[in-house]
Amino acid sequence: MSTSTSHPSDRIGALMALGAAEPSETPSQHRQLTVMFADLVGSTALLEEHGPEAFSDLLRIYHNLCTEATRTQDGTVANYLGDGVISYFGYPRGTEDDPLRAVQAAWAILQNLERLNRKLAGARLEARIGIATGRVIIHQKPGDHYGENVVGACLNKAARLQVLASANTAIVCAATRKLAGKAFDFEDLGPQNLKGFEQRETVFRLPPRQRQGPGGFARLRGERRTPLVGRDRELALLRQMTARAAGGSGGAAVLVGEPGIGKSRLIDVLRHDEAQESVRYLSLQCSPAHQFSSLHPVKDYLDWVSGVNADDPRDVRRDKLRRLFQSAWQTDEEQTAVLMDVVASSGPEQEANADIGMLLKRRMAFQILSKKVFSTAVPGHPLLLVFEDVHWIDPTSAQFLENLVRNAANHACTVLSTTRPEGPFAGRLNALGEIVPLDRLSDEQSVELARATGLAAGMDDETLNVIVEKSDGVPLFVEEYASMLAENLGAREKAEGPEERRDVPLTLGGLVQNKLDRLNPHAQKVARIGATVGRVFDLQLVRSLSALGRTTFDKALATLEAADIAHRGAGSGSQPAASFKHALVQDAVYGSLSTAERRRLHGRVADAMLSDKGGRRINAEVLAEHLLAAARNRESAEWRLTAAMAAAGEGSAAEALAHITRGLAATELLPAGGERDDLELRLRAIEGPTLMVTRGPGSPAFGTAQARALELLRGRDKPDNLIPVIYNTALHDWACGRLAEADRVTDEIFAILEAEPSDAAYLSAHTMRGLVAWHRGDNPAALEHLSATVGRYSPTLHREFYMRFLKEFGVFGQFYLGLTHTVMGNATAGAEHAKAALELAKLVRRPHAYGFALLANFVTAMLRDDVRTASRYSEESIEFASQQGFPEFLAMSMICQGWAKVKRGAIDTGIHQMEEGAGLWAMTGFENWQAYFAGLLSDAYVAVGRLADAGALLDRHDERVARFGEAQFEPLLARSRAMLLSAAGDAEGAAASMRTARDRALRNKAALWASGR
Repeated sequence: MSTSTSHPSDRIGALMALGAAEPSETPSQHRQLTVMFADLVGSTALLEEHGPEAFSDLLRIYHNLCTEATRTQDGTVANYLGDGVISYFGYPRGTEDDPLRAVQAAWAILQNLERLNRKLAGARLEARIGIATGRVIIHQKPGDHYGENVVGACLNKAARLQVLASANTAIVCAATRKLAGKAFDFEDLGPQNLKGFEQRETVFRLPPRQRQGPGGFARLRGERRTPLVGRDRELALLRQMTARAAGGSGGAAVLVGEPGIGKSRLIDVLRHDEAQESVRYLSLQCSPAHQFSSLHPVKDYLDWVSGVNADDPRDVRRDKLRRLFQSAWQTDEEQTAVLMDVVASSGPEQEANADIGMLLKRRMAFQILSKKVFSTAVPGHPLLLVFEDVHWIDPTSAQFLENLVRNAANHACTVLSTTRPEGPFAGRLNALGEIVPLDRLSDEQSVELARATGLAAGMDDETLNVIVEKSDGVPLFVEEYASMLAENLGAREKAEGPEERRDVPLTLGGLVQNKLDRLNPHAQKVARIGATVGRVFDLQLVRSLSALGRTTFDKALATLEAADIAHRGAGSGSQPAASFKHALVQDAVYGSLSTAERRRLHGRVADAMLSDKGGRRINAEVLAEHLLAAARNRESAEWRLTAAMAAAGEGSAAEALAHITRGLAATELLPAGGERDDLELRLRAIEGPTLMVTRGPGSPAFGTAQARALELLRGRDKPDNLIPVIYNTALHDWACGRLAEADRVTDEIFAILEAEPSDAAYLSAHTMRGLVAWHRGDNPAALEHLSATVGRYSPTLHREFYMRFLKEFGVFGQFYLGLTHTVMGNATAGAEHAKAALELAKLVRRPHAYGFALLANFVTAMLRDDVRTASRYSEESIEFASQQGFPEFLAMSMICQGWAKVKRGAIDTGIHQMEEGAGLWAMTGFENWQAYFAGLLSDAYVAVGRLADAGALLDRHDERVARFGEAQFEPLLARSRAMLLSAAGDAEGAAASMRTARDRALRNKAALWASGR
């Protein structure tokens, strides 16, 4: 059947078929495309009325008219479907205003048809036109200049839109309407149903007349150095800050604004300001690829300043850093060792070193680094220290930055950060100093900036107005528009003479696509590979992946520089690298790749990293991201696990948890089965304990992770790690106050111990049984089981248990054994066990174990009423827990500090701190110990006459103790009740409560409280 006589829906089917095939062996790319489908109205009637020969002539005239209008607007006629013409705008070469050119082509077709009809005798030609814009995949074949293999919804949409059009009208989609700007007064036809599309779409009719002058709104992306415009106030503020720093009074500020607003440009101007000649400048750059690499910007800077190359072996890197610290910085042996442990770690292959000291060493390293930074800042020669792009900062560097900000005022230093509104400091930007928001430019400032580029000399006011309308006050967009308009005007004047000016692109994708299309194939290839690698890309790696010879590669790179897309010289150390002019330019180049091409390139990057041909260190985080983008999800999850272990080994719990979370997300993309379950289990086995450490054992997230790990384990024939998972499940039950359930789960470990005796089963079973027994008030049983743990534990033989349980049984056993002896009346033995816990923690060097050892010392001191000792250890614990991120340690330390203040007479202050600590403890989900805190707080309330508050608190916790079975603190609550009743004048009730306290203490063998302490 001839398409010239077919129904429009048949031709739509043909159009769909045109884009249906997806050749598997041809290269492909993503790009924005505008499709125009122009259908001849009433072709069957014309054929019947005029006959085949005359109709053929009319059809040829119609085709020629559509072709001329398309080519005049630099479009491509992709296909003739009988009486329909399909045209593309944006292929094979994209220009900056493809949607507008498609609309102008349609308008020309309709106008020319009206003129033609006035000349034709006895015939009238009319068209229905549909125009749609969207992303497509183009599968390229050699010699294909017409887009024969294009796949994208906009093809089908254009066909559906032309069906909606009446004779001699054009209908455009919402995206085309927006991108075409204000050249036409489109008529809004409202939401319409388009066959084959689920969502209704608002469509617009092209009017018969075109407006005078272009217009519109856009956000573009890119970067170009230009004079600074519209930032006088901000620049003056920063100059004032550096001037104050020169006088010895430093400070801090943060520049906040959207991409392209000019944060880096403002700093660049400040840095090169003649008035700032005496100012030293130091910049640390955060990276989106290293948001969970501990201290990345610091380590990156130290590598650069010490001359470390990316391909340096680990021992060479460490030697260079050590030489920097000792020779240049004059650090002593202890300081050098601290710095080497904190900032010279060698990545996942290094043996995990999660020693106690890692938090203490990190704190010491911060002090050393801060001292070194501030030592270069002296009155008269201040320092401008810049942290760029802190929306990408890793958690540990964020702590370091806040430390610098807090101390800047005491030095001749200005700490300046830049950030987008989002990121880890969103909502608390004042932590970075004075907030300096960068707003968009006014219209007048935009014109000034456009003129100041030096590119707008030949532009009239109308052109400048186009720039203003489209840039929307974003300096980066003003520069790019001015540049592109200047280039286009110059090229057209040389080639064709005066010509009507056309609109500019409304997306960076269109702008960068235009630039890419003008490049030779080698330069395009290098740009796309570089965009896959990252904002900064290693030239050696990209050249290897491009398979280009050195001369050809260098020419391609020079072409990218000339096009202002990427520039050399952004590497670390002496390793050659290049950088895209702006992160958003990289995004746009990367967006031009098809999904298949992205996967292929990411896979090749990952393989290059894994091959380690140059002896380069593998960054597990970066490698995992490339593997994930290559759809190699299992490998990505494996490397996330490696990164998590390395982060945990460095004591960076927040970073470790982030890697685990991403690793689990990668496993969800794997097909269901044993391989996926095995990988998930390995991640869950680390996730649970990490959540326990970072959020506390009562955390619901910890419980969820343990439940899932246990579910995975129980489905295996010979489950590895079964004991740690069961133990941590019981630990969660214990922390949540489910003591009976924790005891039941512990029975499973004892059953395993009986069937297959092992130290892992022995230590975990007796430790957990001892914990539960102590909180239930069964002190003899607690003494028996905890003594068994302490007696069996060996720090040498059982060192590897920590990585399985994230628990040092020796330290934890000594902690609770000390509590047990103290409560049973032997305070001396209790103190000795607490000290033994601290000595053991220093020996095994695990942060979490050290935290428990501090708790052991201040809690046993509280029980024996030793205010001085309790205050000293809890003060150290507050700083330790805050830096390390241990919420329950911090909460209990705050309660102890408040208790000490109450004991020393600062009752109101102490109450406030105790209340704050108790609230934080409850937030962790930890139910145990709350009755103890309530007793302490109730006594303080009574001391200041808040009897009603004390009564309500005791009532609530009497109920909790009964519900959870935490009988250890029943005597304490009864004593507190007696104190309350006595203060209320109820002597008889007070005496009865004291008898209850003694009875319950004797029942529990708790001589401490039976004696009335």
